[in-house]
Amino acid sequence: MRRMLPRRIGLVSVATLLLLEVAGAQDCRDCPLPGRASKDAKQLYVLLRDRVRIEQCRSFVRSFLPDGITQAVRIQYVVAGNCRDTLVPISSILEAGTVGLGLDDHPRIFPILPVRQYERRVRPPEPSASFVEVHAIGGVTGKDTSVRRIGSSQLFPSLEVVVAPFGTWLGKRWALGFLAGASSDGARWRIPLGGQLRYWFSPQGEITRAAGYQPDSCTFNEQTPLVLGDDYREVPVPYTQLDPSAAYVVDYREQSSGWQPFLFLEGGTFLNTDFAGAGKDPSLNPEEYSQWFLGAGAGTTAWKWLVIAVGYRYQRLNVRTPCAICPPSVDAPDNFIVNTARLHCVLFKVGVHFRF
Repeated sequence: MRRMLPRRIGLVSVATLLLLEVAGAQDCRDCPLPGRASKDAKQLYVLLRDRVRIEQCRSFVRSFLPDGITQAVRIQYVVAGNCRDTLVPISSILEAGTVGLGLDDHPRIFPILPVRQYERRVRPPEPSASFVEVHAIGGVTGKDTSVRRIGSSQLFPSLEVVVAPFGTWLGKRWALGFLAGASSDGARWRIPLGGQLRYWFSPQGEITRAAGYQPDSCTFNEQTPLVLGDDYREVPVPYTQLDPSAAYVVDYREQSSGWQPFLFLEGGTFLNTDFAGAGKDPSLNPEEYSQWFLGAGAGTTAWKWLVIAVGYRYQRLNVRTPCAICPPSVDAPDNFIVNTARLHCVLFKVGVHFRF
């Protein structure tokens, strides 16, 4: 029994090495082999013009040399169970083929050729960085502990519109907008008027260069030729034989249409609606009347139309109430006092985002 144990350990070790070797070989394939290549990758080879031969090729990926000009192919192949790759100028490849699978047991040869290069004829205009947003806001504050109950309810709804019409006047990462809306602190509604300064983490209103192989970098010697529209013009390349089934295309597109995170600062004043206790007159202390807000937060746009944000806002609100402890006055309406509520709020904003 003890003599058999080392043998079993040896067999397990060999099996483990074989499994690792097979796994390494299977991972050595960023692209499927061209359709006419052998399904048995061990039979596939590449012969370079300097007569260097690369055996057991598993994958061909179109690429470029570091100069960004010369078309190349990244060849993935297996050596002793390990995946290797090398970047070869496409003009240096003489042939690729499968051993012993052609007629009369000759290699079946298929071409690895360069492709045409195209670029868009007209660079599209940069998209506008001006925007309009409409927000539905849910606000949360602390409990109202004032004697006269002039503070806000703990949960309150608001609506808000932000208009930023200045485009890239402050640059492609900054935006300045006007803010207006309707804000409730329970039974009382006010109209906030102010501004918002926004910082985008990525540039807005920008077109970037996008280039790549089409339909992808894995296409070689397919039967269906790639056809591009009249929006693209062909760029001369220093090759005579070309693969019509793929192309390298330079395009231009908007910098991003996905998630666009931002930070914001906002502030302004409040206008009153016609609720009991609105305004500063008549009162015994009109000089204490001052309503305003100041806040900050973070958010993001998504899919070009959705906006989500969360922030903190400090609000100073006033309400006039009868002054029960004030001395009698000839003018009875003067027996009112301006009360001040200082609110610390957390705001959750969800809305729509439009460019114009």
